[in-house]
Amino acid sequence: MDMGRLANALEIINSLDPGAFYLHHLQILLTIRESGSTGCTYGDIERRHSLSNAAASRSVNSLSGFARHRKTAMGLVEIFRDPGEGRRYRVRLTSKGQSLMRSIEQL
Repeated sequence: MDMGRLANALEIINSLDPGAFYLHHLQILLTIRESGSTGCTYGDIERRHSLSNAAASRSVNSLSGFARHRKTAMGLVEIFRDPGEGRRYRVRLTSKGQSLMRSIEQL
């Protein structure tokens, strides 16, 4: 593993919200990235990581541009209504989130 690339990835993560990016955030970002441009539902995240709806919602919101429980928003994911089911929400990576994931994947 190239230590320079690891240092760059950690610098990117720490620039988001120092001390507020946790391992489970990275796990959720990986799940969202795997879903592609269509995004995944909160239910997908709940099942994959054995989370309650409230825990999935809090984690996704902290990664989004809407930081209800935080002082600053990370802006890594976008939350949007599911076009096939108006009562459901989907999540996909923003360009900032895609850039972060590319940096991490290069490690």
